[in-house]
Amino acid sequence: FFFLMIRRPPRSTQSRSSAASDVYKRQTWGLKGNPQLQMVKEVDKQTSKEIKEEVPEKQISLFSHPILTLKILAILLKNVFVKAASFLVRHLIIFSVIAAAIILPHVIPGEHSQFVRKVDEVVEFGLYWILLGVASSIGLGTGLHTFVLYLGPHIAKVTMVANECNAIPNMLPSRWSFQVFEDCPKNAPEQRISFFTVLMAVQIESFLWGLGTALGELPPYFVARAARLSGKGIEELEEIEHHKVQSLVDRIKLLIYKNLQKYGFITVLLCASIPNPLFDLAGITCGHFLIPFTVFFLSTFIGKAIIKVHLQMLFVIFAFSEHHVESLLAFLERNIPFLKHNLSQMLEKQKQLLHRPDLAQSDDKPLIGKLWDLFILGMVIFFVLSIIHSFVNDHLQSEREKAKKNGKG
Repeated sequence: FFFLMIRRPPRSTQSRSSAASDVYKRQTWGLKGNPQLQMVKEVDKQTSKEIKEEVPEKQISLFSHPILTLKILAILLKNVFVKAASFLVRHLIIFSVIAAAIILPHVIPGEHSQFVRKVDEVVEFGLYWILLGVASSIGLGTGLHTFVLYLGPHIAKVTMVANECNAIPNMLPSRWSFQVFEDCPKNAPEQRISFFTVLMAVQIESFLWGLGTALGELPPYFVARAARLSGKGIEELEEIEHHKVQSLVDRIKLLIYKNLQKYGFITVLLCASIPNPLFDLAGITCGHFLIPFTVFFLSTFIGKAIIKVHLQMLFVIFAFSEHHVESLLAFLERNIPFLKHNLSQMLEKQKQLLHRPDLAQSDDKPLIGKLWDLFILGMVIFFVLSIIHSFVNDHLQSEREKAKKNGKG
């Protein structure tokens, strides 16, 4: 549900309701005889009744209609909470067993405690990078990838410390809860550290992030597949089929659309192996033409988690190798001496912080670092706002379509 809320689902055309809504309704209303069913129905009726008279004919936002947007959001969140509580009650025994299996090993002391802490570190490490990958496919609501915000900087740090120490120092407090590097080993080999050694040092993080990006591409596929099985069309695909090709983007969409019908696996693999803002079209088309899930996900996984992520890794390691950084500083020294001096100081300070983060003070933070923090904060705020606006407007669109259908009936 979280994925469907953030990523606007493909728009169905036959029944004038979104495929995502139809799938969710089937999951909810198929529970006949359940004591919580009437409560959920009453909440849905109340939601439609409270919103119906205030629905404008255009999209709304917190900037144009702040009170109405917050009111609708509160009603929808209440609706989601009631349905989630109902689902929890129906499966109370299963959830209780899972909760007990997770909590009891943590509260009961014994020799297993150290092993449990280790498992927690590994699980948190894996979930962290996988969820960042999922967020990258979602685009944080803006199309900005978490590779630029998290994985890329991490690879750059490992590359910088590897060039400084001529080895990969131990990660503290552990490999799975990394915060800082250990001091450079005194017995480091004289031979320059190899490119392959640095590549392997960030292999796990990169693979998990790539896996997350592949998982994040599944919602459009499943939504389009559900729409096709229920006999509905997809507006995005109908636009490609019936409208004249005009722009370069339209030609690319048409090319992807045609090749997916003939060469599904290889087309998805190629689309997933390069930075491709049109990859959602591949997922929608594969779902619409009922291409098997194994074909779609396997090609997406290979393209994103193996090919594409390694291309990105190679680029970052290559760009942050010591001789390339020195060449950049030399170029800046010849052309912009003042900027070169500031960059040199910032680079040296960053190398120190890799081993001693306690040296960092907010007052001493460089201007670029402060601007970057503000940029990240702005991205998070924009991400949250985009979720709210998408959530509210998707529901409003559904209400308009219901009103038109009832009016015609």
